[in-house]
Amino acid sequence: MTHLRGWVLFVVCILGLASGSAQSVDVLLIAPDDVTLAPVRSKLTKLDHETRAGWEFWIGELGGKKVVLTRSEDDALNAVAATTLAVRRHPPRLIVVFGPCRAHDPNAHPGDIVVSHGFAAFDGMVSPVTALDGGSDALRWHKLPHLAMTAGEKETPMELFPADAAAEALALTLPVAGGRAMAGILGSGNQVNREADRIAWLREQWHTTTEDGESGHVAGCAYLLGVPCIGFRSVDGTADVAAFTSQFVEAWR
Repeated sequence: MTHLRGWVLFVVCILGLASGSAQSVDVLLIAPDDVTLAPVRSKLTKLDHETRAGWEFWIGELGGKKVVLTRSEDDALNAVAATTLAVRRHPPRLIVVFGPCRAHDPNAHPGDIVVSHGFAAFDGMVSPVTALDGGSDALRWHKLPHLAMTAGEKETPMELFPADAAAEALALTLPVAGGRAMAGILGSGNQVNREADRIAWLREQWHTTTEDGESGHVAGCAYLLGVPCIGFRSVDGTADVAAFTSQFVEAWR
């Protein structure tokens, strides 16, 4: 099950997500780990906690909005599962995925926070037919888009998933201590790319500004479930993305 559609259906079937009463919230916040999530969680009032299967959720209020927080473990599969479960248990008006990232765009510098103009889940690849001992060259591979299940059970190839335009516009007006908020394409895959040529190839193919483990997959899941999504990533983890996210939630309407 390499497609996001398959992952979502897997979670729905295994965890029986249709059961139980749903309690809607304003914002679903998804961070890769507890270090990133904890500063936002500490700001919540009327805090409640629940566990479903292997995932934990914290429900409370922030800036007059009802929010739910969960972790993705910086992993695409866990992110899709946690997002699906959270949306079914606590339907949000907006999903915010946030955390650190690695830069693909040379213009994205430590101290910057990249706000999603769109998202790319760049883990799909097709290699050319090559004989045994013919070698392997990842720069000759071709991208494999995700097949999103759209209306009428039609599979639509998608290279980019949308970001909420109003949320993007608001986020770009917010200050970043020691850096700036800049728009870009947040890319994700179960990969850690450190080869300059490989990073340049990914950027050429997918137009990525940054790389992390889950943001594009959360956005793809949000798209399939019909929920607007926005993402914030701190280049090299140097900017306080938790503070930026809290600031955004407080300002968002």
